[in-house]
Parts: sequence; C-alpha cells; structure tokens
Amino acid sequence: MSKRSTLFTSILSLSLAGMAQAAPVIYDFNDFNGNMLAPSAVPLGLDATSFDLGSPWGGMCWNLDPGGTDDFACGGYGSSAARFSVQAQSGFNFDVTGLSFEGYVPSVQYGPTAWAVYTSLDGFAQALIGGDFAGLTPMSQQFYSAGLAAQNLTGPLEVRIVSSGRDTLPASAWLLDNVRLNVSVNRLQAVPEPGSAALALAALLAGGAVRRRTGAGGR
Repeated sequence: MSKRSTLFTSILSLSLAGMAQAAPVIYDFNDFNGNMLAPSAVPLGLDATSFDLGSPWGGMCWNLDPGGTDDFACGGYGSSAARFSVQAQSGFNFDVTGLSFEGYVPSVQYGPTAWAVYTSLDGFAQALIGGDFAGLTPMSQQFYSAGLAAQNLTGPLEVRIVSSGRDTLPASAWLLDNVRLNVSVNRLQAVPEPGSAALALAALLAGGAVRRRTGAGGR
C-alpha cells in the first residue's frame, strides 16, 4: 500500500472514531431451537448475558400463540428477580436511553402480586417503576416503560425485573416478553481536532502534486 493510501485510510479511521451507534439490546425468547434466553439483538461494541429468570424454583416459557409463530414469553415462578447484564467491549462505552418490556398478568390464585424494576446504577436501592396486579385480568398483556437514562457507561450494567408476593409453592410465573434496553454505543479512540483530517489530506495531495511536477521536469 502506498504512503498516500495508508495516510488516507488512517484519516478515514480517525474520522469514524467517536461515532455513536444507536441500537437496542432485545430479549424476545423466540429462539426455540437454540438458547431462547439469549439476547436476539446486541449492538456492535457490547456484550449481553442470557436472561436469568431468577426464581429458586426455576422458570417457564410459554408459547403465547400456539398457532406456530413461536411467540414465547418467559418468567420465574413466584417471587423472582429476572435479570440480565450488558457491558461495553474494549474501546467502547455506551449510553442508555430507555428500558421497556411486556408482561402478562399472573394467576390471581398462584401468581406473584407485585412487581418492580431495579438496576445496578444505584446498587438496586430504588425501584425505577413498580406496581401490583390488582384488578387486572390474568394473562392480559401489559406494556411497561422505565425512564432509564445514563451516559458513558462501560459496565457491567445489570437490570432486574422483580416479581414478589408468592414465596411458597404452588406458584405460577409472571411472564415477560420483548425486553428492550435502548442504547447508543460509542467508540473511544481519539478523534483529530476539527479540520485536521482535511488539512492532512490537503498536505498529502500537495505532496503528490510536487512529486508529479518534479517527475515532469526530469523528463
């Protein structure tokens, strides 16, 4: 590779450094033939764990559409702390811009009675959002959105979606689906000063012009 090509590639790489990629981490539990608790989408620059259903009695995944679409939802039995973690890879950090998920109301007789969402940002001290299932129809679909926002994280960031109020058997599960952590992933490599890439490219082109004139004079 010529010096000109090498320098141009370096300039392009530096220009791309620092750019952010906005894309979600998603758990949709639809990979029935593989690890259905693994994330179905993880942006470049991040690692994400499998979804831990967090119950001492294990958990369950239920096909919400037996017609064959494999639209599963998963949850831990009774009181549980379903959790997952994300962490930046070397050379990256990330911003969090939102957390959302779907939940299906558990059994009145055997299911947990309350829920809450916590994160490791404050050591799981304060619930972001929470509530109970009183007055809701069992297995009805509910949509939840937590106002989660944080910047310049490297991780690990752990999210816990907690159900409570059923500490003994028999117990049923609070089923969760389409858990989505919205993030923006940032490269950390140094970016040249504004205009420096253009100046370097101009110098490169000028050097090439001098060499061309020198070569022409020698013929």
